[in-house]
Amino acid sequence: MKMWKLYLKKFPHKIIETWHARQEARNEEVLNDLRISYHTFRILLANNDHSLDLLLNVNRLLTSAVPSWSAIADETEELLSITYEIVDGLNRLTGNGHAGLYEKHRALAVAIRQSLRDISTLSPKECSCIFLEDLTPSHQSIVGGKAGSLGSLKQSGMPVPAGFVIPSRACREILAKNHLDALISERLDDLANQEVRSAYTEADAEEIRKHILGAEIPEDLASDIRAAYDRLSGGSAIRLSVRSSASVEDHPDHTFAGQFKTVLNVASFDSLIAAVKEVLASNFNVRATIYRFHAGLPLPDYDMAVLCQHMVDARTAGVLFTVDPTAPEANRMLISAVAGLGILAVGGEAPADLYRPLRDGADREDPGQWRHIARKTHRVVPLGSGGVSEEEIPASEGETALLSPKEVLSLVGYGRAIESLKGLPQDIEWAIDSEGQISILQARPAHLVHREGRGRTVVREKILIDSGVCASPGRCVGKARIIQSLDDFKTISEDSRNPFILVLRRSMVDAVRWLPSVEGVIVDFGNPADHLSCVAREYSRPMLTGTGKATEVIQDGQWIVLEADRSLVSEAPESAWSDIAQHQSTTLPKITKPAKGNSSIHPKLAQLKEWIEPLHLTDAYGPTFSIMECRSIHDLIRYAHEKAVLAMFTAGDEVLERASNVVLRFGDEVPFYFHIIDLGGGVIPGRSRKKTSPEDILSTPLRALWRGISTPGLPWQKTVPSGGMSNLFSRSLLDSGSARPVGSQNYAMITRDYLNLNARMDYHFTMIDTVCGLNSRANYIRFRFKGGGTSPVQRQRRARFIGEVLQSLDFFSDQRDDLVTGSLVEVCQDVIQERLVTLGRLLGFSRLLDAAMLDDSVPHKIAQAFLAGDHSRVAQWPKEGEDGPQA
Repeated sequence: MKMWKLYLKKFPHKIIETWHARQEARNEEVLNDLRISYHTFRILLANNDHSLDLLLNVNRLLTSAVPSWSAIADETEELLSITYEIVDGLNRLTGNGHAGLYEKHRALAVAIRQSLRDISTLSPKECSCIFLEDLTPSHQSIVGGKAGSLGSLKQSGMPVPAGFVIPSRACREILAKNHLDALISERLDDLANQEVRSAYTEADAEEIRKHILGAEIPEDLASDIRAAYDRLSGGSAIRLSVRSSASVEDHPDHTFAGQFKTVLNVASFDSLIAAVKEVLASNFNVRATIYRFHAGLPLPDYDMAVLCQHMVDARTAGVLFTVDPTAPEANRMLISAVAGLGILAVGGEAPADLYRPLRDGADREDPGQWRHIARKTHRVVPLGSGGVSEEEIPASEGETALLSPKEVLSLVGYGRAIESLKGLPQDIEWAIDSEGQISILQARPAHLVHREGRGRTVVREKILIDSGVCASPGRCVGKARIIQSLDDFKTISEDSRNPFILVLRRSMVDAVRWLPSVEGVIVDFGNPADHLSCVAREYSRPMLTGTGKATEVIQDGQWIVLEADRSLVSEAPESAWSDIAQHQSTTLPKITKPAKGNSSIHPKLAQLKEWIEPLHLTDAYGPTFSIMECRSIHDLIRYAHEKAVLAMFTAGDEVLERASNVVLRFGDEVPFYFHIIDLGGGVIPGRSRKKTSPEDILSTPLRALWRGISTPGLPWQKTVPSGGMSNLFSRSLLDSGSARPVGSQNYAMITRDYLNLNARMDYHFTMIDTVCGLNSRANYIRFRFKGGGTSPVQRQRRARFIGEVLQSLDFFSDQRDDLVTGSLVEVCQDVIQERLVTLGRLLGFSRLLDAAMLDDSVPHKIAQAFLAGDHSRVAQWPKEGEDGPQA
C-alpha cells in the first residue's frame, strides 16, 4: 500500500518531466530545422557568388576571337551544376515552394548541352563579315586598326559611313585555300637578311598579285560577303569604297599611310569581289614590303582585313590634323581640302585649301587670318558605270573656298570630339557631300615633331577618376547621369538624343533595363562579377567599377570620357560634344548602339549566349518577376537569390509558434521588444532565456543595430498626436513581397555575422536582413518598410522620407505607395555597421511619423533634420493646419 501511495505521489511529476523532455526535444528539432535553413541560405549565397564568377568566365570565352570549345564546355557544365544547387537550395529553404524551377533548369540544361554539342563541330574561326556597329574590343586583332577605329567612332555617334569588315582570318583563308600562303612565305622569308630594295622587285610583287587576283574565294566566304553586301544595299543600288585595314595599320608607331590599295566607286557584287582581291594583293606590293622591313615587322605576315563601306560622293574632302604638325605648340589645327574625292588630298597631288583654326574655334569670326585658298585645277569624281576619273575644274570655280566658316567649325568640333575619344592627337580623313553632310572616313594617331624632338602627345582634359576595375572594356563619351533611385532613370528616357554614361553609387540590377540606351557605366562600389557587370559585357558597354568616388567628383550632366580599360575618367570638351549632339538631333537620325554586343559571332555561339547570359528579370517587385519569365541561366540565378532573401524573412515564424521556449527576450532598455533566435554564435552561451541584455550579444550586426536603437533622444516614448491616427489597417495586412502578417511577433534570427529582423511597431512593419562579416563581397543589407496608421497619402509621405534617408546612406531604394525597399551590397564590415547604427535610429525616429506628414514639403525637411543628427524633430509635430517642421 505504501509503495502504491508513493507511486501515485510521484506519477504527476513523471508525467510533467516526460512532457518537458518531449517539449525540449520538439523545440530543439524546430530550432535545428531553422539552423539547417540558415546554413542552406548561406550556401545559396556562396553559390550565387560562384555562379556570377562563372558567368564572367563564360562571357570571356564566348567573346574570345578564337574560342576554346573545351574550355567553354567545362565552364558551362560547372555553371549548370552550381545553378542546380541554387535551385535545389531555394526549394529546400521554402519546402518546394518554387518547384517549377527544376523544370526550367532541366529545359535550359538540355538546350545548352545541345548547343555545346553543336559548337564542338565548328572550326575555330570568326564570322566572315562583321559590321562596324557590331565590332567590340575583342575584334580589334582581326579587323585591323582602321576598321576598329571607325567602328568605335560609329558606335559613339560619329557620322561614319555604314559598312562591314572581312576579318584577317577570312583573308588568310583565301590564300590558304588557293595554296598561296606557302608561295608568299617562301618568297618573303629569304629577304630577312638581304637588302630588300634590291632583292624584292616590282616583278616579284606583280607575280604574287596575279596569283591573288586569280584566286577562288571559298564558297562559305563568298556567301557571307554576298549576305553582307545585300544587307548593306537593302535591295538598292549602292557604291562602295573598299580599303585595307591591316592590324599593323594606323598604329601609333607605324601608320602604313598610303601603302595599301584603295578601290573607290565599286558598283556591283562582282566588282566588290575583284576589289577585295586587289586590296589583299596590295599587302605584298614593294612599297608596303619595304615599309614593313624598316618598321622591324615580320615580312611574311599577311594580317590584312578588308573594309567595305558606302562611298561618299564628295563635293570636297581632305585631312584634318587636330594638332598642326607644322607647329604643334601653336594651339591650332590643320585642315586641308581638295575638290571632289579625297584621293588627291591624301596623295598630295593637287593644290589644296589650307585652314589653321584655333583648337577651340575662338577665331571663327575672322577666317582670313587662318586660311589659304589655293587655285584648284582638277579633281577626281565617280563615274556612273563604276570607278573614278580625273577632270578639270572650271576657272570660275578654281579660286573659290571649298569650306565655309561654319563647316570649318564643324570639323574642329568633330576633331576635338574624336581626339577626346582616342586620347591622342588625330589624323582624320573627312568628306562633305553636296548636301553639306560631313562624313568621317578614317581616324588614326597623328605623328608630331616638337621642338624638343619626336614624341607622342596624350590629349586629355582634366582627369577625374584614375582608379577602379574594368568590368567591361571599351572607351566612350557621354553626359554623366548620377543615379540614386529608379526615378532618376526617367531623364534618360525623356532625353533620348544625348549619349549618357550612368554613374552609380552601388551596382544595381535595376539599371540593366537601361543599358541598351546608354554609352557606358561607372560604379563606386561593385565588382566585375556582379549582375550589372555581366550584362554590361553582354551589351558591350564599357563599365568601370569600384572607383569609390565617382558620384562625388563627377557632376550630373557633365560631359566625360570613360576609358574602362585604363581605369580612367576625364572631362570631355563640352562645347564640341554639345554641338555634335545638337547637330545630330536636328539633321541626323539618332545613332544607336546595338542592343546586344557580339551580334556577328557564329549563330550557334549566339544561341548558346542567349540560353546563358541575358537577364530578363530586372524588376524584383514587378508582375513579370516569376518562374514563367525565367529564360536564361542568369534569370534562374537572379530569381533564386531574391526569393531566398524573402524566404528568410518568414523563416523564424514557426519557431515562435511551436518552440517559443528556445527564444530569448531582448529590448527592455527601450519600449521595442523582440525575441532572439540564436542560430549559433550570436549570444554568449548559458544566458537566461527570460531576459537577454546587450552585453550578452555576440552578433556583430545586432550589436550595431542596437547601438542605433538605444541612441538617447529618440522618441520611443512619444504618444500618437491628437487626431493624427485614423483608418487603422487590419493586423492581417500582408506585405506584397512576403506572406508574413504585419501583426506577427517581433523577432531577430542571429549568428555571429548575420541578422534577420522582423518587427512590427505600432501600425507598420520593418524587415532587415544583413550579413556583416570580413568578406566585403558577401556583405549586404536588405531593408523593407511598409504601413502606417494614417491616410494613404501620409503613409506615402513617410515612405518618401525613408527613401530619401536610405539614398543618403548609399542604399539603392524603391518606393511603391507606402512600401519602401532598400539594398546595400558588397561593402566592408565597418560600413555595414555604420549603416545599421543609422537604421536603428531610423526605427525609433520614424515611429508614428506618418502623423506628422501633413504636406508634401515635410518628408524632405524631416529627412534633413534626421541626417543632421537632430533626433528630437519628431517632438515638433505640427498641429493640423500649421506649417511642418523647419529644417
